[in-house]
Amino acid sequence: MIAAVKVRGNVDVAKPIKDTMKNLGLDKRNQIGLYEDSDSLRGMLDKAKDYIAYGEVSEETVEMLEDRYGDAEAGNTISAKPPKKGFRNTRKNVNQGGSLGNHENIDDLIQRMA
Repeated sequence: MIAAVKVRGNVDVAKPIKDTMKNLGLDKRNQIGLYEDSDSLRGMLDKAKDYIAYGEVSEETVEMLEDRYGDAEAGNTISAKPPKKGFRNTRKNVNQGGSLGNHENIDDLIQRMA
């Protein structure tokens, strides 16, 4: 299962990217979306990579989200609070020391938000 977190807002975002985030169900900052992995999903995540953080999520984290927020299953979005100790840089990719893009371990970020 893939999780995506909207890190940045919608100000000055190009319309195609804004539409992609709307299709993902990520309308507001700090929303978490859970999705089944597919090629079309990977394309949408890659298109919006400069505004979201995403990656493979573990079953333990999904269970924790279910306990905390209820209906945490594929296709649903969860409005969460900002992560404890904040995001790293919200304008840089994870490879450059930021919070955006494909994370090896998205579980850490999501657990800090719950």
